[in-house]
Amino acid sequence: MELVISNAWCWLCFSAALLLVTAFIMLRQARQFFLLDVVVRKFSIIDLQFPASSKEIPELIKGIYALPAPQQSRTLSALHGQLWVDFLFMPAFYGSIFLLCIQVANKMTPAGEIFFECMAWLQLIAWLFDVMENCYLLNKIKPGVTPSTPEVHKAYQQMVFAKWILLLTGIVCAFSALLFFWVSGKYETRSLHYLLILTGEGVVFVIAQVIAGRRKAPEDTAPVA
Repeated sequence: MELVISNAWCWLCFSAALLLVTAFIMLRQARQFFLLDVVVRKFSIIDLQFPASSKEIPELIKGIYALPAPQQSRTLSALHGQLWVDFLFMPAFYGSIFLLCIQVANKMTPAGEIFFECMAWLQLIAWLFDVMENCYLLNKIKPGVTPSTPEVHKAYQQMVFAKWILLLTGIVCAFSALLFFWVSGKYETRSLHYLLILTGEGVVFVIAQVIAGRRKAPEDTAPVA
């Protein structure tokens, strides 16, 4: 059954704007991610998403608590903050993929329509997995954290991998189909100004990142251990 969303391109522009704003905040927070592991070094949220073993996340968290007090406070605040801001990023991110897939589905043959509508609704599962992932990590950020059981760790790994597979499949398929429509001329001319709006949002994001990157705050520099 064909699903038609009224003003889908407008909603996509709005969700893309929210996505970029929250992404900007999260990237700024990530600049303060440090831990003490013999020497002070940086880490990323990816290190928490793809731990090789159940001991890796606790060791990373202990490295944060081993930092000097001021740096420890900034890192913990930034990490907690990023995970909470991520709850705003999620609806914008998965909502954007959902809208793209629905827009593509409406231009497809029955088989393609079913595939892209299924891919759109599967983003809700990816979103749920992302929420569960954040809740898991927020529960781990505390002194004296212990490794999860092998069963819980394996379930966490599978959940993260499933989330990434679903969202990447949706993004790649939707953008590939949209690119095909544009190259072949099978697009609606009224969608052109929405494309310009999305491009403008991306340009503003890049400019903001460049400006922010040149303003290196004192806390972005790791202290000497």
